[in-house]
Amino acid sequence: MKFTQYENTILDFINKNGVFVTYTRDNSFIKLLTRLVNKHLGVKKNCVVIAVNQKDLLKKIAQELKTKTKVVLFMERIFEGVQTSTLLSTLKENFGDRVYVIVLTTEVEKEVLIKFYELGANNFITKPLSMNTLIEKIAFTIKPQTKLGEMIERARSLLKGKRYSEALEVCEEILKLKPNSAAALMLKGDIYKEQGEIEKAIEAYTTAHSNWNLFLDPLKRLAEVYKHTGDKEKVLEFLKKLDKLSPLNVERKVEIGTISVEVGEREEGEKYLDEAIKLATRQAKEELGNLALKIADSLMSLDSSLAEKYYRRALEVKKTLDVSDIETFNRLGICLRQQKKPHLAIEEYKKALKLDPHNERILYNMAMAYLEAGEKERARDMLNVLLRRNEEFGIDNEAVLYNMGIVFYRNNELERAREFFQKALRVNPEYPLARRMLERISQ
Repeated sequence: MKFTQYENTILDFINKNGVFVTYTRDNSFIKLLTRLVNKHLGVKKNCVVIAVNQKDLLKKIAQELKTKTKVVLFMERIFEGVQTSTLLSTLKENFGDRVYVIVLTTEVEKEVLIKFYELGANNFITKPLSMNTLIEKIAFTIKPQTKLGEMIERARSLLKGKRYSEALEVCEEILKLKPNSAAALMLKGDIYKEQGEIEKAIEAYTTAHSNWNLFLDPLKRLAEVYKHTGDKEKVLEFLKKLDKLSPLNVERKVEIGTISVEVGEREEGEKYLDEAIKLATRQAKEELGNLALKIADSLMSLDSSLAEKYYRRALEVKKTLDVSDIETFNRLGICLRQQKKPHLAIEEYKKALKLDPHNERILYNMAMAYLEAGEKERARDMLNVLLRRNEEFGIDNEAVLYNMGIVFYRNNELERAREFFQKALRVNPEYPLARRMLERISQ
């Protein structure tokens, strides 16, 4: 079988003794990753390790790194109701660049992802996802897929080995190919900083920032350099710029407030310290909401009416809703459908679509709810909206494909139904429900 560049990158990672670790309760994701490695790529050895709690995760990564070169960790942004930002910091402190972290998340505010990036996340995956998306995300995480990317990695390696003049030469080569490359300028700044040439380092970082003013790293480096020189006004300047780009960092707001008071700007300092308290309070409410979610999830298969109570509690706690709440609406909708209340589920899905009118998973689940409510034409219309947006939705999931086939079958659109049942069998040739429906259509 001929593999793409991305697939060969992943195979090379595995062959060089790399390993994948998961920190998620999402069995469909674990199944997709395992299918990618063992069936799609044909790897016979077991190189997917599952961690069940934080202690287990840290222990397993430490064990794997005794014999493995690197780890790719797939980690939920929220695991059992708790944000994993603190865990991410711990991982990066303990294992550094030997662990690539890909954060698994539902739709969420940009500022939340920026916070995780600041803490060391290497990449993000928004669920649900296809096999092709997973392949691309892994490949781009473990190895640059362009010539410039490879040159940047080479320069980083030379810097790590303290081969400063060679690293600078590579940076200059990069800048000839891509003038004002932020990554190359950052590396130049790092090289000069290590050599004690602070003015040249500041110049390189400043140029990187001026060309890419949404790039956090130059600002962080400039703040660090000016801390070293003792220039508190400059430190404040760059910390404030960082705060505008990444406003969810409580510790940085406290730092800005404290330094402001120190340099005599008491009113300004108080403003940032108050903002820190407000943000910490908001984050505490989010944690409370996440706890309610955890309780609801644990009750879903035991008592759906009780689970419904805690899903609603999770939404009430937040008061101001955003795209990060779509998954809660989704689970609440599923919970109501389990109670045979599809019309109530539809109302919750409508609330979710107000937050994100194009959310594919909500469109699909809403179509299923309409079907369960006996409104087969509305179910079909909702699916058509979804498929016009993404004709490959559910392409790797036999159950989803089968369900879409059922919607068209109920609407007497037999050829479209046949198409989806056949797609389901291509994913899983042993899937009996799809085979049975194809036989019924053919009679």
